[in-house]
Amino acid sequence: MKGRRKRNVFIFLIAAAVMGFVTGYLLWNKPHKDVKDADSIQITSIDLYKIFTEDSAIAKSKYLNSIVAVTGEVKQVSTNQQNQQIILLKTQLPDASVNCTMEENTKDVKPGDSVILKGICSGYINGDADMGLPGDVFLIRCYRSI
Repeated sequence: MKGRRKRNVFIFLIAAAVMGFVTGYLLWNKPHKDVKDADSIQITSIDLYKIFTEDSAIAKSKYLNSIVAVTGEVKQVSTNQQNQQIILLKTQLPDASVNCTMEENTKDVKPGDSVILKGICSGYINGDADMGLPGDVFLIRCYRSI
């Protein structure tokens, strides 16, 4: 009887390990969201920032990890350490931005331009109130919409 119990436990452990491996493999190879051609939630940079700062619960439930097309005025264009183009869109606060990390560099975007950028909303990161720095809303894997 003891030998049979050990064998059943061993078979269960092997089955659990195989299921874990298969699940991990499928998640690792899961295709990315097609941001460029996907449907998106339309909003202005001012409204997106306002929603995240006024009611984060509603903002997270509606926008977090969703594909969002943000219309706004370009405040700044720069490049990060990974050589990705970063476009900051203006909000109602002068030092706050909607921070968009681009998938493709766009040569014709400059401060003052009105653009529509589509990307995945990754949330809001608080600034430092003691230093008077507001936070930013972040979009990743962004493309310029026409």
